[in-house]
Amino acid sequence: MLKKITFFCLLFILITEPGRVLSQDRSSDNLPVVGGVMSGLRKADGWALQDNGVWIKAENKLPNSNADRNKTNDEENALGRHNFKVIEFREVMIRGQQFVVMLVESKSGRYKFKKIKQGWTTFHYVSYYVFKASKLKEILPDSAEVNKVSLINLDLLWSDVIEEFDRDDYLVRISGQIQKVVVQKLPSPRTLLMASEKIKSGGKMVVRFRPIEVFNQKSIYFKYFVPDNQKALLDKVYYEVPMETFVSFIKGMPVFEALDVQPKTYLEYFKRGIAQFDRGDYYGALADFDRAISADPLQKTFLIYAYIGSARFSLGEYQLAEAAYNIGYELKPEDPALVKDWYRMLYNRGLVRHRLKDNEGACADWQLAQIYGIDDAKKLIEKYCK
Repeated sequence: MLKKITFFCLLFILITEPGRVLSQDRSSDNLPVVGGVMSGLRKADGWALQDNGVWIKAENKLPNSNADRNKTNDEENALGRHNFKVIEFREVMIRGQQFVVMLVESKSGRYKFKKIKQGWTTFHYVSYYVFKASKLKEILPDSAEVNKVSLINLDLLWSDVIEEFDRDDYLVRISGQIQKVVVQKLPSPRTLLMASEKIKSGGKMVVRFRPIEVFNQKSIYFKYFVPDNQKALLDKVYYEVPMETFVSFIKGMPVFEALDVQPKTYLEYFKRGIAQFDRGDYYGALADFDRAISADPLQKTFLIYAYIGSARFSLGEYQLAEAAYNIGYELKPEDPALVKDWYRMLYNRGLVRHRLKDNEGACADWQLAQIYGIDDAKKLIEKYCK
């Protein structure tokens, strides 16, 4: 028996965004598509304890600890031990699972004549880290204690650096590398740890954090996760931002838990399809709805056809949308808790029929929807059903 799944007010989506066609065809033969910026961090204070016992601060940079060198005009030293122009979160779907591409745009450089430190050339590069989106929920969770360092391993799928990147094609390059990693099952050459701590400073809550790249993965536990070592990770160097800034940055990337599993059953595919639908990936949603039906053809419910119809509607495929709604119409639920959702589906079918110039059919659907209390139907009846 199918468990009840809430039918997310599709009529509202269709009314407010009838022409939204955002998703891309992501068949297994296509490259993973690195999406737009979901969240970004552009400013943080970097702090470092100097070897003379003095703390120094720099914007978007973790200074080196050598106090004497920090007083010089050494271009290489001025870069600090870590720096960034912006840190971005972007989404990429890999075989139906939601991943994050964390992009860190930084500045570096090199001397033409290193021994005499002459001929300095500055360049920009991007470091990128690919990991499951669900890992974001482990970074400084709501349950994290104040004045206690939280440390997580982001378990990277892949990481790499692109020097002197071209803004027009670097995302395509990343997509191609992800495809190669997945197909060839390549291990990531490094991993990334994220240390963070909530603390009260100057009467306000702030977050101190530090990304830590690790190349020797065998040493991760003993070097970082031993309690005494973990406590010391932010003792001498860290970035600091207001609490609300850090929370907005981490939570600005929506995480869909249903996209963190590899479905096997009707219900699992259905739930992941709903998650795909909610994030605007209608092709991905349709693929999962089809898989759900194939997984258990006897498990028939109007809900899945309602979602299929709404996905088709959003893609402008009105005849296919009506066909899906028609199947759902024949599957009217006996559960009173689902009946109103079934009438919502009729309201949606009316929208499709209106697009198909079937005004009589649209009005008939809206009349039924109005009887059951779908308020928006009344407005359309007054406007189109005279």
